[in-house]
Amino acid sequence: MTTFTAQFKVVYEHNCPFYRMDNWFILTDKSISYPRGRPSCLILVRELTNLLIALTPHVETGFAEQRDEIFSCGGCTGLIKFQLGDPPEGQAESESSPPDDDNAVIMGRIDAISPAELLQVFHMHQKTGNLLFDVPAGRGRVSFREGALIAARFGEMDSLEAIFALLRENAGRFRFVSGLSAPLMEAGEIGDFMMILMEGLKHLDETE
Repeated sequence: MTTFTAQFKVVYEHNCPFYRMDNWFILTDKSISYPRGRPSCLILVRELTNLLIALTPHVETGFAEQRDEIFSCGGCTGLIKFQLGDPPEGQAESESSPPDDDNAVIMGRIDAISPAELLQVFHMHQKTGNLLFDVPAGRGRVSFREGALIAARFGEMDSLEAIFALLRENAGRFRFVSGLSAPLMEAGEIGDFMMILMEGLKHLDETE
């Protein structure tokens, strides 16, 4: 089985707060590498996650038919466009992002990135920590250990019930704090991530 790896070069930039022309992103089926010293952007993560799904069927061909396509990331204060390519030798390694700070905090609005997309982001990046929600219906928490779902709480709901309820939220704020307590580090997984997400989205469709 061929391993998924796609490399993208920024070919256009306008008022992007994070990235510049000729920066490279490396997308695999397990992670995203950013230019050294540049932060991760959840809007870009969403776009790259969608590309992972769209490009996976073409990995055997080396994305031959997609190499002329221009992909875009926008929706904040700026815009970048990027294209599949092959970085100069050694550049991919030199631009890989440094390890995350154990106490790093990522935050944002749920109207910009949905709970389902957030769960995919932290699963894909194999994060360990708590994704905290502050939404009109109350406060919630989803705990990850190396990308696996190990606990969830929302109001009086726990585990899968809490996750399914959080997926219905479309307003409010979130923040992710790295690191877990010792008991959570030893807790078992709730279940297979993709099966949980698919079941949650199915419940979401049934209630709309």
